[in-house]
Amino acid sequence: MTTSEIADDVLRSKKYKDVDRAVIERICTETIPKYVKQKDIIKAVKNELHIIHESFLQKDCHKKAEAILDNYSGADIKTDKDLSIRLMSLHASTNERLGQASEIYERISRYVSAEAGIIDIGCGFNPFALLFFKNVPKEYYALDISSSTVQVLDVYFRLIDLPYRAEICDAVANTPDVHCDVLFMFKLFPLLERQKKGRAFEILEILGCKTSIVSFPLKSASGKEKGMEVFYSNLFENDLPSGFVIAEKMIFTNEMFYVLEKVT
Repeated sequence: MTTSEIADDVLRSKKYKDVDRAVIERICTETIPKYVKQKDIIKAVKNELHIIHESFLQKDCHKKAEAILDNYSGADIKTDKDLSIRLMSLHASTNERLGQASEIYERISRYVSAEAGIIDIGCGFNPFALLFFKNVPKEYYALDISSSTVQVLDVYFRLIDLPYRAEICDAVANTPDVHCDVLFMFKLFPLLERQKKGRAFEILEILGCKTSIVSFPLKSASGKEKGMEVFYSNLFENDLPSGFVIAEKMIFTNEMFYVLEKVT
């Protein structure tokens, strides 16, 4: 089977049908030389997609989010935190923050002014947390490898009537051609480094945002800590490019955040 044929096979799977084809083909190209049997190639590709994408999605999260938005009847969607909580609970990554959402986003939003532009790479359902911010940013570019995520965010952005954009982006292969004041990379760093060593740091340097906020998970999907705080702290702090300084380090129950400032 060719790379294209393997990608076709993977895309027929319900779990991965919304993943950007370019991402799947890239993973296929990287995987083919490692195996002889076609079934082993397909299995390995799907396993990688599970790790970097599907493991974060709760069942039918996109359909449920679309239904919630389509049937919204609240007084003001721009101020409805209950709606934000319902939407955030549908995605494993944002759901983990809900217990400390007010504190987490209050501290993050200290670095986001009303005139700021945010680029959020591997955004997932992060944009639904905007109502927890002190200031509503002027611009927001939400990038993800899932077409379903992009579609849901497009609906939300239209409903809140803000000129935000959601787009497909494979950050392993492409650096977004967007200039913003603030970069969000929430729980994305380990996934990028898994696929291409040094790529996450490379994105930091190429984008060169004034402020970058990077987070790491502190527990596995099963809820075990496994020394992740020490491991990721060493990984990140020891290899951080010289053009950045750590302005703040925040540790919460499930997640560790670094706030970086560009100095050169």
